[in-house]
Amino acid sequence: MRFSEFNENVIDDIKKKVVGDFKRRKELFGKGKKPKNRYVAEGMEARIQHLEDLVYFEGSRGAARALESLRSLEKGGHVDATIKWDGSPAIIFGNNEQGEFILTDKSGFTAVKYDGKPKSPNKLKDMFLSRSGGSKRSDPGYVSFANNMKNIFNTYKTALPENFEGYYKGDLLYYTTPPINNDGYFEFTPNIVTYQVKQDSELGKKIKASTTGVVVHRILDDKGTEVPITVDLNQVFLGDDVFVFPPQSVQKPAKIDDSKINKMKEMISRDGPELDKLLDEAYLTQMQMKDFPKIIYKYTNGKVDSGFSNLGADFFKWLPGSGVSGKKQQKILEHVKTHTKGWESMWAIMKGLIAVKDDIIQQFDNHDQDVIATIGKNRGGEGYVLTTKGGDMKLVNRGPGGFTAANRAVQR
Repeated sequence: MRFSEFNENVIDDIKKKVVGDFKRRKELFGKGKKPKNRYVAEGMEARIQHLEDLVYFEGSRGAARALESLRSLEKGGHVDATIKWDGSPAIIFGNNEQGEFILTDKSGFTAVKYDGKPKSPNKLKDMFLSRSGGSKRSDPGYVSFANNMKNIFNTYKTALPENFEGYYKGDLLYYTTPPINNDGYFEFTPNIVTYQVKQDSELGKKIKASTTGVVVHRILDDKGTEVPITVDLNQVFLGDDVFVFPPQSVQKPAKIDDSKINKMKEMISRDGPELDKLLDEAYLTQMQMKDFPKIIYKYTNGKVDSGFSNLGADFFKWLPGSGVSGKKQQKILEHVKTHTKGWESMWAIMKGLIAVKDDIIQQFDNHDQDVIATIGKNRGGEGYVLTTKGGDMKLVNRGPGGFTAANRAVQR
């Protein structure tokens, strides 16, 4: 299957499931042509946003969508929440236009000063060991990593259909079949999260038959154009040696305090108009501060280091050192003063959503299910991806003890 042929199927699927009335544009995906634009369709966002961030990216509409999505997790909607696997390293593998197999990582795929698309196991190993001026060659841990990557090269090459053109982008979960721990679970730790999988589960049976495991996110062409995966890759790959992890749904619903949901719903309905004035895109564009939501995102993401304490309250203490120009800082200050109610409501709604979300995550993490994730001695993993009609969103604990804080604390 050529990349261009694959795209025809992907676009039809996107048209039905995501974009609705999207009209196929010849300049993006002409018959027999590869996409020239890095986007699949207008309005599609490659990044999956944190649920609470929808408040400042989409205003009251996003807040309402986030709230209803949380409510659904109590009434059967939990099956739409899937485990967000914490894999490492990020790999890209596939066949180029000449039919040559390549296995590399993100840095290699986009490299311009060296050949980052190795076509043999030895070249792959040498690519890694040549980085940082070759200083890594004396690091036993890094040499072991380079050898592990060398060893899986032919396994992935053999598993990929020869007539496939394009690349898969994903995260490696294990190089070799994981060992069974004292509790009788398959156990592997690709990054900071340790996963235990029941041997007799469907996932466990696939792991047992495999040599290496990967979670795949996207498909790419030589220029890096990305499109979503809409097929079961385990029906595409040859043999059992490479196990492409399918979406693993949460197996039990959450219990939600309806009084909190109703209070949040009332708040969004009451304060939504003021929130939307604060985030009005046309006005922000006119004032040359269209990136206002992105600035809020940068601030919010930085709050992970302080455990989300005083969220929103110290924004203007953070702003001077944020890299935002002095002129724009003054505009933001004046804008917030004019829309104080919307500003205060935005943070109140976010805090309410975070509280409900974190409680749900804790319940999911502690359920008895086929996959148990832990960070250190604590239950919990990277989080979950929730699929909704309006688009996917991430459910991640960004507070103290959560994945984001633990991941940022790792020295790499």
